[in-house]
Amino acid sequence: MTEGIKTPLKFDGLNFPIKTPLKFDGLNFPIWKVKMTVFLQSLESRVAKVVTKPFSVPIGDKDTWSDITTKKFDANAKAHYALLQTLNYDDIARVIHCKSGYEIWIYLVVTHEGMSQVKRAKIDFLLCQYENFIMHENDIIDDMLTRFTKITNGLTSLGDVIDNG
Repeated sequence: MTEGIKTPLKFDGLNFPIKTPLKFDGLNFPIWKVKMTVFLQSLESRVAKVVTKPFSVPIGDKDTWSDITTKKFDANAKAHYALLQTLNYDDIARVIHCKSGYEIWIYLVVTHEGMSQVKRAKIDFLLCQYENFIMHENDIIDDMLTRFTKITNGLTSLGDVIDNG
């Protein structure tokens, strides 16, 4: 993942530099998904909501649209643009036909998290890694903790809660 360009974010009259979202390299989708959700929320709550509901391009001349329709269209355009900016060329080629931020989001979730059967297989695989977790002979503690955190984060992002008791 690489960093993007700084753009100003205004909050209570103060300017904060905000970067465009990190590029998605096809790996660590659960982490990217959380970061992208927060990024979309930082743009505007409407923009974040766009990826949760289907969107249809309004009909008619833009000058005849209501304020609400225009705001929905603008929010979709921002989400659509932000998502396209984060993707690598392979993923862009797969979603270039999508007409909305929602369509892109759903495509990415299904592709990288899978349908329920694939998701269950991923959970089973991660649970096996969790249950059989050991420190390798040449591991340093930081490496071991990083491997363990990736397993637990993967399970959490797929909706599986680890019982510590």
